[in-house]
Amino acid sequence: MPRCTLIAELATNHGGDLALALDMVAAAADAGADIVKTQGYQIANLPRSDPQYDWFAKSELSCAAHEALMDACAARGIRYLSTAYTVSDLKRLQALGLRMVKIGSGEGRDDAFVEAACQFFTVYVSLPWGARARDAARGLLLRGGSVVPTDRHLTWLGTVPLYPAPIETYALVAQQDGYSDHHVGIDIARLAIARGATVLEKHFHLVGLGRNQPWNMTVTDLAILRAWAETCQTAMSGTRFQERWRP
Repeated sequence: MPRCTLIAELATNHGGDLALALDMVAAAADAGADIVKTQGYQIANLPRSDPQYDWFAKSELSCAAHEALMDACAARGIRYLSTAYTVSDLKRLQALGLRMVKIGSGEGRDDAFVEAACQFFTVYVSLPWGARARDAARGLLLRGGSVVPTDRHLTWLGTVPLYPAPIETYALVAQQDGYSDHHVGIDIARLAIARGATVLEKHFHLVGLGRNQPWNMTVTDLAILRAWAETCQTAMSGTRFQERWRP
């Protein structure tokens, strides 16, 4: 079995500070992340009534910032991923040269949006509350849509869209290909990996810097998850003994 891919979600925890975001990339790479993810929204598309409008305006990443983060990831040998919320976000990220996008649980129910993203990107989609949403989205794409999804194009992440997510809600989500974790701590992340998640996404921050949320993982947490993913890979690799076990 392949090792679980670990996504460190910077979200808006950098607060628009590019230097901090670059430090987060470096720290995530050193701790074992495979992918660093940011938010690709454009503040012009958000309503003023949004309760976090001022924070989002401060934290929006410019095209130049995205490019700097892409370059930093490439220099560290990891991949860069950003979340798109609108078709205009998709167009901007495509123009920047991104080849992967994330679609959150709110937009993940929009089959047409998922299909539009699949035409140009490898796509990660969060879907909440079980397999029925996944089946509906896949059904639309297979019913004559312009893109037939493959493992390369489309990866589904089960999630609980609560921040933080109570631990008992994990049982409500039928695990998809992977899991986007909003629980406090890393116990549920470890459980998802042990159950065979191909991808594990979790919010990430540097302690004492930027925005620290209770559901974030730290550098230490990420390093633990990397070691755990490798342990699970070894345990489930299917190695066969050629002889009878001897102590």
